[in-house]
Amino acid sequence: MAALEAALRQGHKSVALTISRMANGALSVSSPRAYLGKVKLQGRKTWMQYIVRNDAKSIEGAPLEEYIHHLNFWVRSA
Repeated sequence: MAALEAALRQGHKSVALTISRMANGALSVSSPRAYLGKVKLQGRKTWMQYIVRNDAKSIEGAPLEEYIHHLNFWVRSA
């Protein structure tokens, strides 16, 4: 979450987020302005969901650096 907070600060966005842990261990993340997506980084299957023009996209099985790179989509929506 430190990478997300740093990306939000760099993008001059609010770091006030609502993070909910789901039953499958994923984290659902929202800002006061919008739903940002979900991420699951632990376990065998890792994935991240993000929103692009009101359409949900996701990546799966990527290295951690790829998920950090995709945080830019969350920052744009925040």
